[in-house]
Amino acid sequence: MHQDHADFARHHNDRMNHSTSQPRRQHFRPMWHVREHMAFLIRNLQFYIQVDVVESQWDFLQSHIQNSNDFTELVTFHQEYLSALISQSFLDIGSVSRILGSIMTLCLQFCWTIENQESSQNTCELERITEEFNKKSNSLYTILRSSRLAGSQRAPFLRRFLLRMNFNSFFEATARGVLNVVRPRPSQ
Repeated sequence: MHQDHADFARHHNDRMNHSTSQPRRQHFRPMWHVREHMAFLIRNLQFYIQVDVVESQWDFLQSHIQNSNDFTELVTFHQEYLSALISQSFLDIGSVSRILGSIMTLCLQFCWTIENQESSQNTCELERITEEFNKKSNSLYTILRSSRLAGSQRAPFLRRFLLRMNFNSFFEATARGVLNVVRPRPSQ
């Protein structure tokens, strides 16, 4: 969080001092949008997992531990705790787990490419990463919105995460846009 603020302050000071040329600022503007999209998704995922999953399950585990009578009960409660963490984090859904891993890898690739941005070849790489990130984040949203998951026992947790992720309908709108491009409308 501190680094984000320092980067923003440096960027803001450059803007105020006009030390960064207008074409250079125009060149970096789309990258800032992509970075914000990435940060938004990762931040909401992190907050959901930390607050809605880990902390709530930890409190539940602690209350069971206080009321337990023997070690066997403790082991059972701990197993239930671990199962709930995996289930509510959607790590037991292979497609979601793979997409989340891909999204995190793309975020790292984006950072590394920005740090080494020297040539037009990196610009092409950034465009590829951006396009792939948009596809993956839209796929994640589409999978999480699927009727199969909405009707499952994890629906309350899913709704909570989707509310965090799509509170302003951004993901829904972009997912629709991507789907319309992939699947053209039939001609009349």
